[in-house]
Amino acid sequence: MPTLVGTKLDKYEIQSEVGHGGMAVVYRGIDTVLSREVAIKVLHPHMAGREESRARLRREAITVAKLRHENILEIYDYSGESEAESYLVTEFIHGMTMREWLDTRWRPRPALAALIIHRLCAALGHAHKSGIVHRDIKPENVMIRSDGCLKLMDFGIAQIIDHQKLTMTGQLLGSPAYMAPELINGKPIDSRTDLFAVGVMLYQLATGELPFSGRNPHEVLARIAEAEYTRPSIICSLVDDELEAIIDRALAREPEQRYQTADDLVRDLERYLEEVGVTATQEEVTTYFTDPDRYVDQLDKRVCNALMTRAEGATRPATAPGRSACSAASSSSSATRSRPS
Repeated sequence: MPTLVGTKLDKYEIQSEVGHGGMAVVYRGIDTVLSREVAIKVLHPHMAGREESRARLRREAITVAKLRHENILEIYDYSGESEAESYLVTEFIHGMTMREWLDTRWRPRPALAALIIHRLCAALGHAHKSGIVHRDIKPENVMIRSDGCLKLMDFGIAQIIDHQKLTMTGQLLGSPAYMAPELINGKPIDSRTDLFAVGVMLYQLATGELPFSGRNPHEVLARIAEAEYTRPSIICSLVDDELEAIIDRALAREPEQRYQTADDLVRDLERYLEEVGVTATQEEVTTYFTDPDRYVDQLDKRVCNALMTRAEGATRPATAPGRSACSAASSSSSATRSRPS
């Protein structure tokens, strides 16, 4: 696809190319009317040339533009179906993708993994309530703004492709590692498809490895179809039973056995984080991305202290009259979260 740098699309001056993928090329541009920096995502010709794709892009642009959430990239404008180039205009994010962060800065910690996924699930829950399924959740589609705010991207573009994620030449678009079994098998897709991909990311952030891997994409897809993966606690001993149970439920092969809504997963992550001494807020995420090494060192101490406090509470003799230490321990055990089925 010839570069559009130095040209103008309607009121947008194209300044530079900042990224490209299987669906679109992303440019940094200037809105000459409002004098603001924007990102312009121009569809590749093989996608924009199809009437169905252009019509679907329009529907999704209109729908996603109504979303207002601090962790969802905001859509400003859409080219329209009659323009020579089919494109979306969004806010421009100064920062890096989660993929880049994982490759260069990430130190796997289960609590930190739960914290980040909690924010993404909150954004997904907002979108799902509007009837929008992303279908392409992966680290490449999460931006980390320079101030530490996470931004989930590409709602508008992800849904213009076929559910098999195939191009006209039969090549897979993006990474197959985050695809849900029903996405591979051509079965009906709904919000639980996104939650499977979130489960893959949760596993990856907690352990530093992907749950489904292989020598080639077909081997990866086969393992996903069978839901075969190594238990996360084997990969990383820091992963406890509670988080492992959350991951297991998110990665269930059958959608009916997974979390049924993003809100359900959000609640379990909040309970888990509370138990390890972490507050599930964007501010907490921002603190991490502002100074990650210092944050992780302090996080290790916080988690250790929280777990010690829980252990002491579970073994402390009861003070209530007539209540035995055994019954107190039993009550403490029953108060802990059970493993999601």
